[in-house]
Amino acid sequence: VGIKQDITQQEIDDSRVFRVVQGILKEKLSKRGVRVVTGLGKYFRELDQKRDGAFSKAVFKQALTVFHLEVPEKDFEPLWLILDDNCNDKVDYGEFTRAIIGEMNEYRKAFVRKAYMKLDFNKTGSVPMVDIRKCYCAKKHSRVLSGDATEEEIKSSFLETLEDACSNSSEVSYCEFEDYYEGLSIGIMDDEDFVNILRNAWGI
Repeated sequence: VGIKQDITQQEIDDSRVFRVVQGILKEKLSKRGVRVVTGLGKYFRELDQKRDGAFSKAVFKQALTVFHLEVPEKDFEPLWLILDDNCNDKVDYGEFTRAIIGEMNEYRKAFVRKAYMKLDFNKTGSVPMVDIRKCYCAKKHSRVLSGDATEEEIKSSFLETLEDACSNSSEVSYCEFEDYYEGLSIGIMDDEDFVNILRNAWGI
């Protein structure tokens, strides 16, 4: 029983460290969440020569600087100690990103998967950008409804951001698609508002 309590206490302490860092970055991310999350994803995928998704502390610190997400040393150090639990100076990129940014809940993820599965009906793991262009609908976008932007402007803006996020600008992998919505999710508090964006855009 004693050990169980210790683990629970440890988890509470860990999540407190994560919350501090997420709090520091929240303001910066709320304004440009999509660009930062998709940019980080692309940055790490291009660096990942070994294809194992793991990087050293120096690489992560450099990435945070590149994307203007500096975290004070006193907050970064405890975060790194938690993540690098086997002390080999390597941490998985996905784990690191979830720790500093947080992640979508399962309810939201299910709709992102549903939208992607609709696009990737052959289950190839990537969707040609031409299909994305064909299927994306901006008709019910809030800025179109308010008259602030045309459907074409919203669609072009979406495609441009997505293309920037992709290692190959002519196709979109699930990771890249999810990164886009992970970034968008940061600025949307209500689950139903988020899900409606996906429903309206992809007709799911």
